[in-house]
Amino acid sequence: MTQGEYKGRTAVVTGAARGIGAATARVLSAEGARVILLARSAEELEALAAELRDAGGEAVVLAADITGSDYLSELDELAPEVDLLVNAAASFADYAPLEEVSPEELRSVYEVGVEGALRLTQHVLSGMKARGFGRIVNVGSVVASLGGGGQVAYSTAKAALVGMTRAVAVEGGRSGVTANLLELGLVETERVEANIDPVIRERLIENTAVGRSASVEEIARVIAFLCSSESGYITGAVLPVSGGLGLGLYSEQFPEGGRPKA
Repeated sequence: MTQGEYKGRTAVVTGAARGIGAATARVLSAEGARVILLARSAEELEALAAELRDAGGEAVVLAADITGSDYLSELDELAPEVDLLVNAAASFADYAPLEEVSPEELRSVYEVGVEGALRLTQHVLSGMKARGFGRIVNVGSVVASLGGGGQVAYSTAKAALVGMTRAVAVEGGRSGVTANLLELGLVETERVEANIDPVIRERLIENTAVGRSASVEEIARVIAFLCSSESGYITGAVLPVSGGLGLGLYSEQFPEGGRPKA
């Protein structure tokens, strides 16, 4: 990407208060984008916006719940033209067998992870088509392909995002709009630290080809590339950004690059 790649572009990043969303906002802002920070936590968004402005960027806070639609009119006032959309917001049910997950948790996971992303994409898509340029990046997970015990709701929502991504890519392609999805493995986020047992995290790392988790900055850089003008021939892609999680017949086949363990 060239320096100042996103100068003159407006980006909307959901889930921007922390984790991957916040890291993505930092990268896009540093390269010149005007960033609309969208999440429910006004306090965290204000802190991030101040950080971006101090670094010379332009950031606007939109504290809202994307499961509704009332905020869209405010978004139109703040950003009449949206060039880049990063759907990073997600909701998670407690780790449990499906039959033990409450209806409220099931609803929340789907409303945030699928309906919220779909509604916002629908809202900005026509403008992107009219201007002949748009980049939509959805943050997915390998659980959409591999499944995840105790994560049926989350797996279902992320699988739905795959179909949405590919369909939007078909509809937008002739108008200069691309849509892509990252299938993520284990990423060092606050949610992972707080909610995934260290033993499970270690097992995931053991089954990851590169032998480590990802930083949010690494993920943000991939998202930023897919938002760039250089990525115009990539659309409808479900891109594994997982460090090779799940590759191989069993974990740590060649732990030191040599022979398998006896």
